[in-house]
Amino acid sequence: MKHPYVLVTVRPPVYQLSSPQPMKIEDLHLFVQVANQLSFTGAANILDLPQSTVSRKIKQMEETLEVRLFERTSREIFLTEPGRQFYEHSRTIIQEFEDAKSFLRDYSTQPSGEITLYCMPYFTRLLVADFLPIFIKTFPEIRITSRSFEPALMEQIQEGDLIFYLFPPRDPNMVSRRLFSVSRRFYASPEYLLKHGHPSHPCELKNHNCLRFDNRVSPVEEWTYLEEREVKSVPIQGSFTCDAVDATMELALKGAGICWIPQPMANRAVREGKLVCLFDGKYSFDQPYYVVYHSKNYVPRKVKVFLDMLIQYIEQRQDLFN
Repeated sequence: MKHPYVLVTVRPPVYQLSSPQPMKIEDLHLFVQVANQLSFTGAANILDLPQSTVSRKIKQMEETLEVRLFERTSREIFLTEPGRQFYEHSRTIIQEFEDAKSFLRDYSTQPSGEITLYCMPYFTRLLVADFLPIFIKTFPEIRITSRSFEPALMEQIQEGDLIFYLFPPRDPNMVSRRLFSVSRRFYASPEYLLKHGHPSHPCELKNHNCLRFDNRVSPVEEWTYLEEREVKSVPIQGSFTCDAVDATMELALKGAGICWIPQPMANRAVREGKLVCLFDGKYSFDQPYYVVYHSKNYVPRKVKVFLDMLIQYIEQRQDLFN
């Protein structure tokens, strides 16, 4: 007797793959603390966790990532090469996560808080003259603190939100934006020129009493001028040197010598006949002004609204810089 064929479908076996434990931002915080301290105990003390918990979580991370992050001896731990690379990426992820949280917090409320500015005296006067009153009325919840600073120490300023200066920073971690340029020209009073004569070229300034502004960065023994699109300098000497540029103008007004100052500072005195612009401004040198800040990735909203409004103000009030 023939048996009928029975068609049997054979299914391949299904293997249940265990999914890796999802990693949380808290795990990265823990890993970074261990890497910073190179100690489970040290990290546990900072995180206020049992040492056994910290050690267990690191082991779980290594199992999830299938890579050893730390080498362990009886006395110490240290990062492996993959661990070191993971450490750098983890720090970046944590910073970006904190920036994202700050961004959302900022945009859920009106801009508020304190902004600390570091300015040279000349720029402070420009801000106070017109811009700051408008800004304070527009954003009453923002408090402004303005401080002067030692120019040579600009890149050591850590707590300032915005720094206004004559040069971009050398530090690659700092960000700069050019705001405007101001023409720097040579000025003297009619009384001084009557007594000592009119120089006909900047090279003759070395024979005059030059009232020098020392910004602690540029050489104080020379002044710069522009001739046929070429930047040149002339050695100078004088009886007065100061780190406040307006003080040199005050002495020039009293006939004490020649000053080299931003054109907007001298405009009124020139109109009133108290100062004379030497060489008819022919050899003037354009001095740029920059705003400098620390973060490349995130700028707090209070700082952003200040910077945006300032840039708009500068674009609308070019008369202040000419």
